[in-house]
Amino acid sequence: MPRFLREILTITALTILGAAFSLCSGLAPLPWAEPVLAPGEIQLIDARALDVLWVDARSKADFTAGHIPEAICLNDEHWETGVIELMSTWLMNPRTIIVYCGSESCGASKLIADRLRESLPNAEIYSLKGGWDAWVQ
Repeated sequence: MPRFLREILTITALTILGAAFSLCSGLAPLPWAEPVLAPGEIQLIDARALDVLWVDARSKADFTAGHIPEAICLNDEHWETGVIELMSTWLMNPRTIIVYCGSESCGASKLIADRLRESLPNAEIYSLKGGWDAWVQ
């Protein structure tokens, strides 16, 4: 067998072996697997590593019962007052905004994040995967 052909076969075998190892060991996601994060979401571990402005999209009663320290309550009911407070805070110290709601199945944080992206197009805005439930665990 010519040397050139032997080198091509060796490189091909090593490539296939490396790809198989990456897929089986979990180093690379399976091509058919659903992504862990939806577009615009962030995990709590990543959010804690950043200097962020927290926005609580839950009801005022839930916010009063407990919230992330220094979070701003902003939901559809109190949009006008909440967005003014958020904008004044963000304009004084621009930083990443992370919106959370009650749990992973709650869609309020994604809706509020979308509305905020329209109001603050230059801001980096995410919704927290797992919401308040992720924070308290």
